[in-house]
Amino acid sequence: MKHFDDIDDDEIRIIGNEKQTVPAPRKPFWQRWWVWAVCAAVWLFLALVIIFVTKGGSRPKRPAAGQALESETVAVPPTVSKTGSAVVLVRDTTVNDVPLRLRTPVNALPELIVGIPDSTDGSLLLTFQAADIRADNHGIVGAFVCKGELLSRGVAKKGFCAILDDNIQLGMAESTPLFEEAINKEGYFFRQYPLVENGQMVENKPKGKALRHALCELEGRITVISSLDKESFHDFAQALEDLGVENALALTGGDAYGFLRDDNSGLQSWGNVRVWGNAPNVNFIAWRRAK
Repeated sequence: MKHFDDIDDDEIRIIGNEKQTVPAPRKPFWQRWWVWAVCAAVWLFLALVIIFVTKGGSRPKRPAAGQALESETVAVPPTVSKTGSAVVLVRDTTVNDVPLRLRTPVNALPELIVGIPDSTDGSLLLTFQAADIRADNHGIVGAFVCKGELLSRGVAKKGFCAILDDNIQLGMAESTPLFEEAINKEGYFFRQYPLVENGQMVENKPKGKALRHALCELEGRITVISSLDKESFHDFAQALEDLGVENALALTGGDAYGFLRDDNSGLQSWGNVRVWGNAPNVNFIAWRRAK
C-alpha cells in the first residue's frame, strides 16, 4: 500500500492530470446571439402590424365638427348664377362617404310658394319643395303660413322655418312666437323634420333611404344642401353636423321637384315635376332677385 505521508506542513500537492483546465463560464441567456435575432424578428413583425392597422387596415377617422374629410372632399369651382345683384353659389363636397351639393343664394329674397313655381319667371333663381303633403287628404303637414295667410295648423314635426322681413330663422320647438309673428307681419312659416340643432344632429323616426334636401345655417349663411345619393336621415344629419352646419331643417326629399336658374347653362332642374304637378297644396321655398 502506497502512503502519501511525504508532504510537509507548508506544502500543497495537486492530484490529477496536469493538462486539465477549468471550463470558461457560460454567457448569460440575454447575451446569446440567437436571442437577439428572435427579438429583432418579433419587433419587426409588430412594427409591420402597427403600420398596417394605422394606415392600411383602419377606416378613416370621423372629422371634428366643422371639418370635412379633406382627403374625401371633391373641390369643384363654384358655379355662379348672376341676375342683377343676386348670386347662387354651387359647390360639391363629400363628408363621411356622403356626397353633398351645396346651393347658396346670395342677395336673393326668400319666400314660400303654393303650387308649382313658374320656371319661365326670370326672377326666380332657386326653388325646393318645402313642407310635406299628407297622403290621405293631400293637406300640408304641420303649420303653414304663406304671406300672412294661415293655410295649415299642427305640430306633427318640431322643426320650423320662419321668414320674416326677408330673413330666414330655423329652429326646433313645439311652440314658437314666430308662428304668430308670421301671420301678423305677412311673413312665411312651415314645419319639417329637424336635422341639426345648435350644431348637434337630431334623430328622426323614418329609417328609409332617399335623396335628401335640407335648409341649413352654415357659416352665417342660409344654404340648401342635398345628398347626391340616397341616404338615411341619420347618415345625412351626421354629415351635416360634421360639415359644421349650425341648424338644419329637412325639405321634401325623394323625387321632389326643384330648379336653379343659371345664366351660363340655363335652367337646371331635379326631381319629377309630373308627380307633383297636380298635387294639391304642393309648396316650395324659393329665392328671387329683388325687383
